[in-house]
Amino acid sequence: MNNDIFDDKNIPASSWFKFEKVGDKVMGEVVSITDQASTNPIYPDQLVFALKQEDGGIVNVGLKKTSTYLMGRTKGIEKGDTVGFKFQSEIPAKTKGYNPAKSIEVYVKKGTPKNEVGDDF
Repeated sequence: MNNDIFDDKNIPASSWFKFEKVGDKVMGEVVSITDQASTNPIYPDQLVFALKQEDGGIVNVGLKKTSTYLMGRTKGIEKGDTVGFKFQSEIPAKTKGYNPAKSIEVYVKKGTPKNEVGDDF
């Protein structure tokens, strides 16, 4: 048995998209939308979009449910829609010492889910 499993090259890439710098963006076909309760009271609950990528992989995008703007923009999104999220700008924190807020824009192209074996659309 080969015991080199604990090499950094064997750590799978995260399936979560992270908005790190202005201009970062992600898009894909929505395969699921779920509510995720926060496990830490410092952070809000999230609405999580699982997006199918062109290579067949899935990436998760979590949006805080406390953002009225984002919840309004994502309200009509359904499985099968193509969705994009773009980090537009940083908004200075209202409280000194806090990180700036990330302004995320939502793009939606309504679509019909691609029928796969076992899907009942």
